[in-house]
Amino acid sequence: MNKNDSKDKNKKISIKHRPVAREDIFSDKDKEPQVSKNLYLTPKKKKLPPWLLPLIIIAVLLLGVFVLLPSLLTDSNDENPSATEQPQATEPVIPLAGVGDRAVLKRSSALVFTRADKTSPHITELLLNESVLITDTAQKDWLGVELEDGLSGYVERSALTADTSSLSLDDDVVMKLVIRDPFKRVMSHARGGTLLLEAPMGTILYADYHNSGLVRVKLPEGKLGWMNTQGVFLLNVNEDLPVPDDFQKSFIFTAIAFENAAYIPGGQTRNGISTAGVVRLSALLNGLELPRTAGQLMEVGEKVEFPKTSAQPAIKFLRPGDLVFFHEKADDQSLDLMALCLTEERLLLSLNNKATIQIIDFDSVTAEELSERIMVARRLNESSQ
Repeated sequence: MNKNDSKDKNKKISIKHRPVAREDIFSDKDKEPQVSKNLYLTPKKKKLPPWLLPLIIIAVLLLGVFVLLPSLLTDSNDENPSATEQPQATEPVIPLAGVGDRAVLKRSSALVFTRADKTSPHITELLLNESVLITDTAQKDWLGVELEDGLSGYVERSALTADTSSLSLDDDVVMKLVIRDPFKRVMSHARGGTLLLEAPMGTILYADYHNSGLVRVKLPEGKLGWMNTQGVFLLNVNEDLPVPDDFQKSFIFTAIAFENAAYIPGGQTRNGISTAGVVRLSALLNGLELPRTAGQLMEVGEKVEFPKTSAQPAIKFLRPGDLVFFHEKADDQSLDLMALCLTEERLLLSLNNKATIQIIDFDSVTAEELSERIMVARRLNESSQ
């Protein structure tokens, strides 16, 4: 055994005890044990922003100026009306149209119906500033009218005015205008402004001022409007458009521009037109005044005679500018449609099953079928009225 081992055995092992907490002899046993209390923070009081009070003061002042003060002034003025009484601008008094009176169209255009009913057939169409004679005022929303060429029908009452001052040739009228563009914009001011209306092709207006490519025109109900002179014929007050030397060529050239225009029975504007309307407007812009309807056009010009023994279809004998009229398939006494001969090979017409003005060839199936239904053909000249 090792000496060191014997020494270790002789050593005593001492156990150290952990000190035990002793009861505090100085504490008062009768007292309740102290419990920690929660800590409460008092919330900070909110203050109004410094800019709010001045804003409230300004709002109160504005309320007084714009609300309270005017009411006080009104009360005081009621006691003395003459202190604030101002002359009021009055609208021009427009007379009511009666039977036998003349009226003027104040819209761009208006259809003329056979009866006082929009579902009835169209006879024709009036253009801005056209004059009519009143024949019937018994209908609430309609007026019976007679046109310058003797046609009669019904027009919406709201489209007409009894103020015919726009047709008056007073000393202030400086020129006559005929619109040759499809539509001409009429503005409220010389350099822009708002659009008052659009004057369709063929409209006749009178101007009381002309300068630097601008004219001021007289409109129905005493109104005035402005337009530039592009697309407008400028004439002396009592002057008519001259007939060009080569009337037929110019007449046909004008009519061709209506190809694919929307078709409306009796229509007289580019928004919707009939073959008779194309013929009338094309002639008007070339100095020749013609009737409005196909039935009336059957009586103008010279009758075209067709060879009775020719093997060729009658349509082959038409000349440029001729008007040709076709009867219905089942009734050779009833007019079905009309056409304008453009060249020795082509016709311009509005077919009943088409929505636009068409140009067809003489050799087409349609033209050959129509050739069998010719009622009459008329040849226009410079004296055709």
